Amino acid sequence: MKEKFTIFILITICFLLSAIAVKAVSPTPEATDSAVQEIRDKVKEIVREKIEDTQKGQKAGFFGEISKITDSLLTLQTNQGDKQLNVATDAAIIKSGKKATLEDLETGSFAIGMGYLEDDNLLNTKRLVIGKKTELPAREVAFGQVTDISSEEEILTIKNEKKNLIYTLEINSKTVITKKVDGKITKIKFENIVKGDKLVAVGTPSENEHKIITAKIIHVIPGLSKETSPTP
Repeated sequence: MKEKFTIFILITICFLLSAIAVKAVSPTPEATDSAVQEIRDKVKEIVREKIEDTQKGQKAGFFGEISKITDSLLTLQTNQGDKQLNVATDAAIIKSGKKATLEDLETGSFAIGMGYLEDDNLLNTKRLVIGKKTELPAREVAFGQVTDISSEEEILTIKNEKKNLIYTLEINSKTVITKKVDGKITKIKFENIVKGDKLVAVGTPSENEHKIITAKIIHVIPGLSKETSPTP
């Protein structure tokens, strides 16, 4: 991606140099300085536009208190200011651990929205979790069986039958996923996890009540048939 972006900038500069050279076949020093400044201004503008374009469609998440509800558009009061969430028609809305609809939402509720950034930092929300704001531990350990996999958002849902808890695990580029294969601990990919797998995950919770965790480490336990808590 960086190489493509660099090539794009170099091509742009060459094009601008050619265009300006046509304007001034025998440039004076003043004309040359003006031409160089024009190139700089044009490049800055193009780079800014390119950065804005590459940022669109990136995964993102906001959390805060719902201050306004207008049809499918929510306004959240966050630590970074007000954020706009457009709740997609196919978005998963979870309230008190159960599926909900937009009609069930109320201002003053604490919400976590996950999705993709669009124009003007509008979050195209694919998953919305409603709950109470709680104090979060620095680290959360989750153990359970995989009950749902969202490949597009790279999100896992696991259930601990013994404790009757459901965890939502959010995976990112820094998440390390391992599994014991042929007697050795081996790194695997997200797509190697299947429903029914039992695993242990360690990560940072985003909202304690509904156990949403940004996983740092996930270890898949092969051949585990009982819901027993693993030793440290």
